[in-house]
Amino acid sequence: MPYPFADMVLYFFLYSFCGWLMETALCSVRERRFINRGFLNGPLCPIYGCGILLILTFLLPVRDGIPQLTTALPVIFLAGAALASAVEYFTSWAMEKLFHARWWDYSDHRFNVGGRICLSISAAWGALATGFVYLIQPQFERLVGRLYGLYASLPLILAVILLTVFLADTVLSVRIASVLGNKLEQLDRLGDLIREHAGLLDRLNRAEISSPEDIALRLESAYDRYESRRRSRREKRAENSLFFSEDPGVWLSARIHLLKAKKTGLQQIGFLHRRMLKAFPTLRSHPAVKGIENAAAELRELLRKK
Repeated sequence: MPYPFADMVLYFFLYSFCGWLMETALCSVRERRFINRGFLNGPLCPIYGCGILLILTFLLPVRDGIPQLTTALPVIFLAGAALASAVEYFTSWAMEKLFHARWWDYSDHRFNVGGRICLSISAAWGALATGFVYLIQPQFERLVGRLYGLYASLPLILAVILLTVFLADTVLSVRIASVLGNKLEQLDRLGDLIREHAGLLDRLNRAEISSPEDIALRLESAYDRYESRRRSRREKRAENSLFFSEDPGVWLSARIHLLKAKKTGLQQIGFLHRRMLKAFPTLRSHPAVKGIENAAAELRELLRKK
């Protein structure tokens, strides 16, 4: 490492905070309202901290070893873009595997790789890396040096405190993201199920189907997709009593009402879940699961109206 452990930790938080400031400013201007950008609840974007630490580790020797700027600048620009893009790609992949959702997507950008990284963002990373290495890092070095001047152990104490808070925030944010992802998947499946019931009720009213057995057969696959085993015993008893009533239309209408009530209940989310949903406006589903974009967009619109 080019610096002591405590210094590297402090640089990680300084650059994570700078990344949060930049992301929050850009997103807030675009949305015309304040958006607390970032996966964590605190004012940090760790992807910036990780990327810049890699850049400092590998590119400070280039800065110090090549005095000619005309040679060093292109090398640092290209290497910084490559290193930071690798971090961004891996982070996107890991979060998608963990939470079954893609938290940012560059699919609408030219020259993208799987929607995880793209040429324009990589070029921006390269420019930031160059600016950080030559302009920002010397200022941060002086800042950390002043901390040592105040008290020799102060940087280490601050590093331990910040790491403790950071780990606690990470655990909380992972929990929030997991719960939010599950809610969005359930809302998406509930929407499909409501549309399935409404379609059958419409066909029943038009005499295209008539018997409860036909309805049960057509709903079987829909309930399998929704994972009907999660339904409570009370719900199942209500379904059975209605299903075997003389009028299948009564059962379908009651079931639609029950599903809509359940959907409304799932749409009631807490402050931290709302913050995360707003922080990632391009949240998309994992390719292996059905899309959650519609559920996320519907929930954002509901929150906006409230």
